[in-house]
Amino acid sequence: MSAISKDEVALYDRQIRLWGMEAQTRLRSSSVCIMGITALSLETSKNLVLSGIGTLTLIDSHKITAQDLQVQYYFDQSHIGRPRDHVLAEQLQLLNPLVTIRVGKSDQELSGFDVVVHVDSYTKAQRVASACRSAQVNFVAAGALGLFGFVFVDCGDRHEYVETTSAESSTTCVAEYVSLSDSLAACVQESSTVRLRRKYPPLVFVFQ
Repeated sequence: MSAISKDEVALYDRQIRLWGMEAQTRLRSSSVCIMGITALSLETSKNLVLSGIGTLTLIDSHKITAQDLQVQYYFDQSHIGRPRDHVLAEQLQLLNPLVTIRVGKSDQELSGFDVVVHVDSYTKAQRVASACRSAQVNFVAAGALGLFGFVFVDCGDRHEYVETTSAESSTTCVAEYVSLSDSLAACVQESSTVRLRRKYPPLVFVFQ
């Protein structure tokens, strides 16, 4: 990918000052897929576009309804009956023309993405998570349920990252992640209900 242009430096000046040119370049070369358009994923998509992500692919062919207008602030009455992903792609493109925004398909090939974010149905999440594991694509599942929310991250069996302790010192670290299926299959051994409530958040039991 070509070097960041002067226009991009001017647009992203604040965040470049925060995390540096190298991080901005990595962000600019990244490709993210978001499956499922909800209030949560709308906010996520908006932030990625404003920060200068390279390519964003949206997947959710459900038609916009009047109920969507209560939580999706980019949708209005004129959008009712149109696919969520198409409308959101149009609205987000207005925020940042420098970002490539696409509409994908439900059977989209996932191997070309750096990260797949899934906020659709629970059943689909397991299937998508498995496909991402096979394709060695980072996977995130998230949702907001009233006052509760959850996020699950799977970056594969071996994920390397650099931890910087000072301007002159940095260490390469390795993190190991558990797959979504293994995480959900984990058997809770505690016998005391009180101890379980203290140790685990309520959503653990909802999903199991």
